[in-house]
Amino acid sequence: MTIGPLAGVEFSSWDEPDPGMAPRELLESWLRYQRHEFIRKLRDLSPDQLAAWSVPPVELSVLGLVRHMTQMEHVYLSWGLGGGERALRYGDDDYAGGSVATVDDDLRWYFQEVALSDAAIASMGSLEAAGAGHGRTLRPVLVKMIDEYAIHAGQAHMLRFAALGEMIR
Repeated sequence: MTIGPLAGVEFSSWDEPDPGMAPRELLESWLRYQRHEFIRKLRDLSPDQLAAWSVPPVELSVLGLVRHMTQMEHVYLSWGLGGGERALRYGDDDYAGGSVATVDDDLRWYFQEVALSDAAIASMGSLEAAGAGHGRTLRPVLVKMIDEYAIHAGQAHMLRFAALGEMIR
């Protein structure tokens, strides 16, 4: 079963970025790679499994991680670099929030935020350019987001196994 916003998403394994790339290209490639690895953790999960708190009493689900990364994309990239209105869609309820009823909207909002983030990154003239929202330069912001994705993809990996009830790689 494919959930609406995941239709057409490529879940195959990717190779890590080539370390010989120029610094900006390398950082952007690592961000795309880590996003892809994060999204791969959603494959084979039903809406119920996405929303399940798979390791009680921890109030954390794969969907909660999607919601959290939506906010991180906004704060650090789309608003952080691009400016405009800073709006936390989920407030303080990103990790623990979400339900079967919100799966499609949460995924759609995630992909929309990623598209806005990509546009904000593309608009930056260099790694040393400062974001219009938070004022931080592109270089450390890309490193921060690569780190966020690496951490949360690992969590999503374990939560996925728990939700599936088996280790399906």
